[in-house]
Amino acid sequence: MRRNNWKRLKTPMTSAPELTSELFWQHSLQHYAKPGVADACLALQDTYQVNVNLLLFYHWCFAVNQPVSQALCNALDEAIARTDPAIQAHRKSRRAAKGSSHYEALKQQELELEAAQQAELVTTYLKIKGSESLNRAFNDSDPLICIIEMLGLPHNRAVRTLITTVLQA
Repeated sequence: MRRNNWKRLKTPMTSAPELTSELFWQHSLQHYAKPGVADACLALQDTYQVNVNLLLFYHWCFAVNQPVSQALCNALDEAIARTDPAIQAHRKSRRAAKGSSHYEALKQQELELEAAQQAELVTTYLKIKGSESLNRAFNDSDPLICIIEMLGLPHNRAVRTLITTVLQA
């Protein structure tokens, strides 16, 4: 998507509400349930190893017009690095157990790990937000390109299409 086509995406809110873990969890559940979002998120996760919680966090930032600084990106990456190994190991076990009697219990446990990771992202955001003036990454440049770069993704049509699907829903 070219920069001048960005206007077709939904316009973000003008101010961010105070973020809580529960607010972010509910935002994520509602957004993930929108048509095409789950498929796009899973494709990004499985093909490009994108952390879906981080992607949904960046979506929340865009949706509420919350600035994102490099310091925030770095701190969020560190939070993911601390919390993701447990989720990855659990996800591997859950996938291996597909069709078994304990698959649903493993799925529920994975959701609990995801919620804990989201809580860590919110805590990290609140610490950074309180300690610095955040720049306007989403206001000063194309949010699509910002998210692609913040997630370290290749700039190709497939990635742009998937990220746009997540942002537009």
